Amino acid sequence: MTLDIQEGKLEEYHQHHVNSWPEVENALRSVGMRNLSLYSWESRLFYYAEYVGSISFEEAMEKYAKMPRVQEWEALMHKYQKQLPGSTGDVWWQPMKEIYHQD
Repeated sequence: MTLDIQEGKLEEYHQHHVNSWPEVENALRSVGMRNLSLYSWESRLFYYAEYVGSISFEEAMEKYAKMPRVQEWEALMHKYQKQLPGSTGDVWWQPMKEIYHQD
């Protein structure tokens, strides 16, 4: 998935993730997210994670969004994030289409 960070805000955003909240990390693990990484190039972020949950990914994200401190964390992160053109409503991270894969 991908999104942009507001100009001049990447380092501050990065520092929040260096000191990420344990409740949010535990919430992600509890819904089946594993091997999660964020990468940046200039103001563009790429989010990689493996989902191993037993319910649909969409259901897992709905469950995650309702967990303690997650809404607070997401509100804080939205201060740095910038929705991509074409994003609608409360959708911030945009899925990316895989165009090539090699094992």
